[in-house]
Amino acid sequence: MKKVSLLAILATIGSGSIASAEVAAPNCPKAFQGFHLGGNIGYGVGDGKQKAFAGVEDGVGSATSNNLGVRGVDGGIGVGYTHRFGNWGLGLAFDANWANSKGRNNFGSAVDVGGNGDDDETFTSKTTAKARLKNSLQLYARAGYVIGGMSMPFVGLGWDNSSWNQRVSGNGITASKTKRHNALLWKAGVDFLATKHVVVGFEYTGTYAGKKSFSKHAGNLEASSSYKPQYNKFALTAKIVY
Repeated sequence: MKKVSLLAILATIGSGSIASAEVAAPNCPKAFQGFHLGGNIGYGVGDGKQKAFAGVEDGVGSATSNNLGVRGVDGGIGVGYTHRFGNWGLGLAFDANWANSKGRNNFGSAVDVGGNGDDDETFTSKTTAKARLKNSLQLYARAGYVIGGMSMPFVGLGWDNSSWNQRVSGNGITASKTKRHNALLWKAGVDFLATKHVVVGFEYTGTYAGKKSFSKHAGNLEASSSYKPQYNKFALTAKIVY
């Protein structure tokens, strides 16, 4: 009887251990699947094709056509859902980000007021152009592949709508305008399973936006600018998956 009882106890313990092992390996059979709430924090760098002018309307002033770069801290929150098809994970996500990525450049030229080339009839026309990314709304689809139940490299493609502020000042006039740019978004990264419901990782996000222009007139003065940004963000991420 004792031998039978001992064997029964050992069998029960063994079967419990096997069951526990099956649950623990591969950690979570549906890892990375479900609804998630998350956040990201990172750094953004980019530039944009810029044309800017400040001066009088007949063209006397300073103008430039170049790239205006921006950089700064960029982070936000997001929600989404991922579904597993075997090792493949497909999903849809939405992020809202706030940024302080900004840049400026100075430009100018010597203007001949008298038109005869005399040095005493010229002045230096100076202008400053600025750009700043304020926030962005991003909707995108994701596709990833789960490796060993612990990591999921992924790529994403979608839409970005970002608020950019442009500012041109110089030669007695200042113009500032905030506009929203629609952009193509692409993404790549890796998620890692920290616990059954917590995922951490890192990602790269790129956007390429359309051009926005504005101008301001005050008397015979004019300030105008156009900007077409391309932006790159590198971020750490964390998600709680339900």
